[in-house]
Amino acid sequence: MPSRPDEETIQTLRQNIDQNQEFTSAEHESKKQKKVPKTYVPQYRSGAYAIILALYKSNEFESTPSMTKTELMKEAQQYCDASFDMPGAHQKYYTAWSCMKTLLDKDYVYKNGYPVRFSLTESGLKIAKQMVQTAKSQGKVIFPNVDMDQLETRKYAERELSLSTNDNLNYSKGKESVIINLGNNSEALLKNGFGSSHLNQPFMESTISMISSVNKSNAFSNFKPVEWAPGTFEVILVLDNREVKLKKDRDYIQDSLQQKGLTISVRNLELGDVIWVARKHNSLTRQDEVVLDYIIERKRMDDLVSSIKDGRFREQKFRLSRSGIGQIIYLIEDYNLMEVAEFGVDAIKSAMTATQVLNGFFLKRTGAIDQSIDYLVRMTNMLKKIYENTTLYVIPDGAIYRANFLDLKQHLATIYTNRTFHVSFASYSDLNSKSRSLTLKDTFIKLLMTIRGMSAEKATEIVKTYPTPHHLFDAFNFLDNEEEKKKMLMEIGGNMIRRKNIGSALSDKIYQIWNNDIY
Repeated sequence: MPSRPDEETIQTLRQNIDQNQEFTSAEHESKKQKKVPKTYVPQYRSGAYAIILALYKSNEFESTPSMTKTELMKEAQQYCDASFDMPGAHQKYYTAWSCMKTLLDKDYVYKNGYPVRFSLTESGLKIAKQMVQTAKSQGKVIFPNVDMDQLETRKYAERELSLSTNDNLNYSKGKESVIINLGNNSEALLKNGFGSSHLNQPFMESTISMISSVNKSNAFSNFKPVEWAPGTFEVILVLDNREVKLKKDRDYIQDSLQQKGLTISVRNLELGDVIWVARKHNSLTRQDEVVLDYIIERKRMDDLVSSIKDGRFREQKFRLSRSGIGQIIYLIEDYNLMEVAEFGVDAIKSAMTATQVLNGFFLKRTGAIDQSIDYLVRMTNMLKKIYENTTLYVIPDGAIYRANFLDLKQHLATIYTNRTFHVSFASYSDLNSKSRSLTLKDTFIKLLMTIRGMSAEKATEIVKTYPTPHHLFDAFNFLDNEEEKKKMLMEIGGNMIRRKNIGSALSDKIYQIWNNDIY
């Protein structure tokens, strides 16, 4: 029988076991710490793969760092096996565009602006370069129409020019500033002695050329419309899916129009009850649709009374006036005239007259819904004759921003007096969406329109001179005389048409509301 070990031997064995356990535990912890989360790389020809490549191509090759959803889907489709419009055979709801959520969560793509534009983050750009390099090493040609060597040469030249610009502009401090006129759209203020004897002529010319190219990228003068040739599209009436006769019969207008031989599309419209679009032949997607220059807002007489009472009528007219559509039509139907009589016939007549005279909208009045349907049929047939045999000029989605859209339309109307410029249905929806945030100018106009007697035209004239409330406050504070402050806004509009002029009473009222501490 073996002898029992003494206490000293037992203690030694225990220490060795504890040390062994501590070493094993430390080794295990070390292995756990060494694990690094894997970098997400999109699968070849997946939706995420296509989106990243499209944004990379736009940023690197076309010097356009951001794209709208419509532009991005159209460009990315060639790099993806799945559809960006229609769900796959085994997918009920998800399309290739659904991968955008993953890219936003991974911080590969950033979205901002109005309408929303998408661009690559630093992480996304790094992944895109890795994807391109991997494809190149495997002998795959991702961008067949791009000369990669020429691209690298151009980017090298741009970096060198940027460095030389910074060096020269920092050469002599404290010199007199020089303003270089770069055209009607912008001016560049170049400081630090630009134009002095320290700077040579070639550098001056190269720097001016560089600044001019940056400005012209967003200038109206460089605008290039997309042209749709005659005979390549058809005109289709689009009906808002909320446009109904009664709750019991939601399909009445749609069925009646189809029975009269019209091809129509029913969908949710962000603005208006009826619009017309040009759709390319054999196209099944809304990406190939352009909104024509006509829109109808239909109202029954009782609905008109309700909208005047709750303020919707004024808000709708404001949104229509800011839509960029040239021909705005109010279609008024006689219905429930007893309610109209209670509200006041004179008040209704005044509202309809103001819509035509002050807002400049066309107003068509019908006796019943069937007469309205006949009017839509005649309008559709007329627009087919006008548009289907002419060339359509379309503003690219990438050139459309809410902040400058109306200015762009006005500029184009001045330059091309015999042309009408249209936008895609996607851009139309983005521009007129209620869920989108308003621009500062639009918000200021709406605030001004809460003042009694202030029309959209008068508010717009004020905002042209004073773009923000801060500008208006500064203008009031600049004047010392109280009477001058009260009459300051009377000068706005000058010799403009009467409906845009601001009278002394309204000017005084605006001053009292916006510049007094106590009303």
